[in-house]
Amino acid sequence: MEQGTQIAYIPRHAKGDIQHRDVEFGFVVKEQGNSHFCRYWSRINPGELRTTSCSELTPTANLVEHKTYPQHVIDHWLKRLG
Repeated sequence: MEQGTQIAYIPRHAKGDIQHRDVEFGFVVKEQGNSHFCRYWSRINPGELRTTSCSELTPTANLVEHKTYPQHVIDHWLKRLG
């Protein structure tokens, strides 16, 4: 996965169920070994990020590629976040 890849984070307890209530959607910012720094969408305000202050390190094993928004939206956020 590279910068801008849209993802779903599926926690271990969800057992691969992408429809589990704890699954979070977002996009990759940077790779870091066996993990990726990701940004996740707010569940309360669709189209907004949960946080703009930092990315969250997530184990690659818990990520699957999943498109949620048109790619130009992701590109806009990546540019905005610098």
